[in-house]
Amino acid sequence: MASIFDFDAALRQRLEPKFGTIGLVARMKLLYAVHRTAIAKTSNPAFTGVCRAWKMGPVFVDLYERPNLGGNPGTLTDAERSYVDWVARVLGATSGRKLAARSHCRYPEWVEAKRKPVNNEITVAAIRNALDAVRPATMSNHE
Repeated sequence: MASIFDFDAALRQRLEPKFGTIGLVARMKLLYAVHRTAIAKTSNPAFTGVCRAWKMGPVFVDLYERPNLGGNPGTLTDAERSYVDWVARVLGATSGRKLAARSHCRYPEWVEAKRKPVNNEITVAAIRNALDAVRPATMSNHE
């Protein structure tokens, strides 16, 4: 399984030649969109890692603690690369600030986790539940 750092490297490889260096806030939000897209498509996350609901939106702890750790975009499968490509196409030109604001109004699982005073982790189950709430019953990928 590709790591968060591999996905980060793939997003940066795709976007930085066109837009320049991508800030950490934007990278976090773009990676959350990749993570959420994979869950929507397959019911499974694209990568493992703890995601927390912080003030500026979803934050992956591993990337926050080691933002300069390089990854290998070549490890992504075709399906995984398609998530990166879709997110880059749809959200790639959006600023970190706008992506953070988007996460505040578009991700009910972030809002719910943010309310918790101690354990503000955004779990895969919480993302699935949020997606199920907006997905027609016939489109559910999991039970």
